[in-house]
Amino acid sequence: MSDDFYWNDDYQIEGLTSRFENMLLGGEGEYFDAEEFEVLVDYYQHSFNTEKSRLALDIALQQHPFSSSLKIKQARQLATENNFLLALDILGDLELSEPNDPEIIMTRGTIYSMMMEFKKAIEEYKNAMQFVDEEELEEIYSTIAFEYENLGEYGNALTFLNKALNKSPESEALLFEIGLCYEVDKRLEDAVFFFHNHLEKYPYSIAAWFNLGLAYHHLEHYEKAIDSFEYVLAIDHKYIAAYMSIGQAYAGLENYTKAIEVYRESFDFEKPEALTYYNIGECYEKMQDYRPALINYRKAIDLDEELPEPWAGIGVIFDEEGNTKTAIRYLEKACQLDPLNAEFLLILAELYIKLEQFDKATDCFNKIEEIDPNDPYLWAEHANMYVVKGEYDTAVNLLKTGLVNQPENSIILYRLVASLILNKNTVQACYYLENALEIDYEGHKELMEYYPDVILVPKIVDLIRSYQLHR
Repeated sequence: MSDDFYWNDDYQIEGLTSRFENMLLGGEGEYFDAEEFEVLVDYYQHSFNTEKSRLALDIALQQHPFSSSLKIKQARQLATENNFLLALDILGDLELSEPNDPEIIMTRGTIYSMMMEFKKAIEEYKNAMQFVDEEELEEIYSTIAFEYENLGEYGNALTFLNKALNKSPESEALLFEIGLCYEVDKRLEDAVFFFHNHLEKYPYSIAAWFNLGLAYHHLEHYEKAIDSFEYVLAIDHKYIAAYMSIGQAYAGLENYTKAIEVYRESFDFEKPEALTYYNIGECYEKMQDYRPALINYRKAIDLDEELPEPWAGIGVIFDEEGNTKTAIRYLEKACQLDPLNAEFLLILAELYIKLEQFDKATDCFNKIEEIDPNDPYLWAEHANMYVVKGEYDTAVNLLKTGLVNQPENSIILYRLVASLILNKNTVQACYYLENALEIDYEGHKELMEYYPDVILVPKIVDLIRSYQLHR
């Protein structure tokens, strides 16, 4: 019985479920053949109706106790209910009589994956490969790749995704998954090389052009990213994601007027979405044109009041206009909608510090440390609170703790330099300044912006000048 029968023939499914449910209501037994039970179980499982899929399996196995297919479905059912060991026992018993059945082996792999035993899952899937037809290998390669992703082994994942792609070279899903693996593994130059090669063979692949554009964007090669996304539109001028990505690339180039123009072009092909209005609003905000920024942020909220970004954007604008109390209400709303967003919490902490609500700011910093202790601004901004309070010793100690977590973070180093000068410890300040200049010479400009009186410390100024001469 084909999948088309299972899922495309609504009349057949309706009649089958009606017969089954009438049987349950009437309490009288009725015979269904094994394939009909398979359809029922699949239907109820896909409908997340656990109770009825379990009932269907119980009755099915009473009527067809030797059906391997039904026992495999029983194992899957048990696994979804976290009865993993019993599910594995059932598969083990089945394998005694059918040792080379790939469906049994694949199902065991799926169960190991659900148990987060990803290496065991991979072993099962690899074992299944020798028993399946050639056309089934693509799916197994993809499945193995996903397990490697679960293990964080993106190189191995890419190996198997490429095997799958060789079987189906124009698969958009596989190309996007490959792009994602390169991105997460921070191998963006490799991604550019890969997608260029793929495009030599398949020049009209939208997925390849789009992922090439994404790789260039993450590398901050915005002009090349725009070119790639333009090729996407040359193939399909209604591909909305390309308009969004071109807009973001122009924003990366700080060409906000052009970014807004591109975002608005997408309205010709699709109703505006909340995120599009947010992006437009952010561009106006960057241009310090606050009225249209607010209008677009509010349009975004009207379309989706659960989207946190426009709430945060409005808060930032109110703060820029000197209304910090109102700004806090909007940032609190953004943090309520997205409590794990370290950027929102950081902005909220800065607003609390402005109003000298230090306990609330501390709560924000503590949450950020729980979410992401490697946030590049966490320690610098937390220490700044103590600088504002005049507690320079505490600021210094906090920044040194931050350096343990992020020894190469020049932001922390330059803030430590300022805090040590404020704490009248110029000798240590010079030591840390040398480290900061080695890592990021240009960062000294931010030091001078943060603490302008640094120019009154001759040793600091001389050190910066000496590095300037030897660059």
